[in-house]
Amino acid sequence: MTNQTITPEEKDRLQKIKAAKDQARAERQGNEKGLYLLFTGLGKGKTSGAMNLVYRHLAHDLPVAVVQLVKNDSAYPDGDRIMLEKLKAQGFPVSIDTLGGGFTWETQDPDQDKRMAEQAWQKAETLIADPNISLVVLDELHIALKKARLDLAPILAGIQSRPFHCHVASTGRYAPPELIEIADLVTEMTRIKHPISAGIPAQMGIEY
Repeated sequence: MTNQTITPEEKDRLQKIKAAKDQARAERQGNEKGLYLLFTGLGKGKTSGAMNLVYRHLAHDLPVAVVQLVKNDSAYPDGDRIMLEKLKAQGFPVSIDTLGGGFTWETQDPDQDKRMAEQAWQKAETLIADPNISLVVLDELHIALKKARLDLAPILAGIQSRPFHCHVASTGRYAPPELIEIADLVTEMTRIKHPISAGIPAQMGIEY
C-alpha cells in the first residue's frame, strides 16, 4: 500500500473548496420548500426514482401517498405496491392507491380508462391538498396524459397549488413540456441497453 502525502498547496486548495461548499450550504438553509420532481424518458428507473423518495420519507417518519394512475392491481404483482402495503401494515405513514385500469393494450376500453384516470386524479388532488402529507407520487401520470385519459390544465393547477411544504413527484414516459416547465427537478432516463431487447423477459425484483 502506497502512502500519499498531500502537498501544502493541495491541502490549501482543498480547504478553500470545503470553505466554499460550507458557505454555499449555509446560504441555502432556510430556503426549503415543497418541490415538484419529474421523472421521464424511455429508459428504466422512473418509478424506481420516485419510490426511492418514498422510502427516504418513511425513514424519517414523514407521511407519503402514492397514486398509480395506469397500473392495475390485478394485472401483475407490483413489488412497489406490495412493499408499501407491508410497510403500511407495520404502521408506517404511507398509503398506495392503484386506480388504473391497466395499459391500453390490456384494457381495450378507452372510455373506461378515461373514467378511471379521472377518478384517480380526483383522489390525487385530495391527497396533494392534505396538509398532513409530505410527498405525493403520481405514478404513470405522463402516460395518462399522453393517452388523453386526463386533461392537462387541472393537473397543472393542482400541482402548482400544492401546500408550501408538499412535495409532488410524477413518473412516466413522454412528460409534456408544460409539466417540465413547472418542475423543480427533471430527470430523463435514457435507454442505452435493456435486457428485453435481448429476449429476456421482465423479472420479479427487477421490473416488478
